[in-house]
Amino acid sequence: MQLQEVRWRYYLYSLTETQGLIAPVWVLVLQARGLSYTDIGFLGALYWAVLVLAEIPTGYIGDRIGRRRSLFIAALVTAGGVGGLAFARTLLSFALALTAWAVGITFRSGTADAWLYSALGRSGTADTYTHVRGRGRAVKLAATAITAAIGGVLYTKSLVAPFFLTAGLLAVNAAVVLSFPTVSDGQEHSRSESWRFSTTRQELTAAFERPGIRGFVGYTVLLFGLVEVTRTFVQPIVVGDQVGLPVAAVGALYACFNIVAAGASALTSRIEQTLGVRRWFLLGPLLLAGSLVILPLVPAATVPAFVGMEAIWHVSQTFQSRIVNDRTRDRRRATVLSVVSMGGGVAAIAFRAVGGVLADTVSPLLMLALLALVFVVGSGVLFTVTSGTVFRTTETDISQ
Repeated sequence: MQLQEVRWRYYLYSLTETQGLIAPVWVLVLQARGLSYTDIGFLGALYWAVLVLAEIPTGYIGDRIGRRRSLFIAALVTAGGVGGLAFARTLLSFALALTAWAVGITFRSGTADAWLYSALGRSGTADTYTHVRGRGRAVKLAATAITAAIGGVLYTKSLVAPFFLTAGLLAVNAAVVLSFPTVSDGQEHSRSESWRFSTTRQELTAAFERPGIRGFVGYTVLLFGLVEVTRTFVQPIVVGDQVGLPVAAVGALYACFNIVAAGASALTSRIEQTLGVRRWFLLGPLLLAGSLVILPLVPAATVPAFVGMEAIWHVSQTFQSRIVNDRTRDRRRATVLSVVSMGGGVAAIAFRAVGGVLADTVSPLLMLALLALVFVVGSGVLFTVTSGTVFRTTETDISQ
């Protein structure tokens, strides 16, 4: 398979994967149905609990049945969950729809990255992974920006229309996946000793015993938890008294988030060459935490902080994926990436559940500031416990 073919198929997949129509309004729907901050936090925690429980089985299935089939299942199941949100009215019905949505996401988690890395490796261009994935993320974010602007306005006309249209787009995504050529992903080993769970466990242990990898993953997992709880409460904060935007403008705000994040993703490889991965992880996430800490004192900084968060996270996510991919055997790549996603899910469960209660107890802005401090303290503990080896992986193996 030629590099150009891999690129364009991946870009088309990224384009149709977007869920921008519902991104700026799905929490507003929960509020419109009468759910409290605690309920919203509970649903967010439930969503990630399902992700955590399903990550290893679906990652293993992705390696076992093939990445194309796994991505096809992901598109269809996710479409069903998103469509179910349009009909939900109670906490239980929302929980069921979010459960289906989460299961669909786990079939995709890490699998698209694994397919891309393998496809590029087959064409002899694995070193372009950061560039291609960064551009793919930029395509998705640009599409999300456009659809988010539409979704915010559409929501004021019909609460359910964004959800039905997103389900239809995901059906198109499933058709795109069917056009993917199959790449070597270890299926020839499916009946051999290497496919036993005991061997999988041994290889996972070996992967996480590499110098600094556990500390690095722990650091990015904490960052993910902070990002997820912030995303959960963006809509109530910007529509509420803290910012006071009209509902129709929320879509435009999310479009701005994604445009900035798309630009950052497109520049990922340049950031790697100029700043270096190690320095990025020393500066970017801590800058994000600092911007959240000041929000109770400077509410006017809320929107800039949220915009900056999206840019910082998308660059960090690409670097994290690159580091893990570089250190994983090909036929276990989707499984290992699922383990990393599972760790992020555990952090998201804790941050979202605690965040919902804190938001009802104090205020959403003060809640974000407190959890940002938790991230800073947790990062300091990791750095101390690992004697500074949190960034050893990026220091020795990735260009500065």
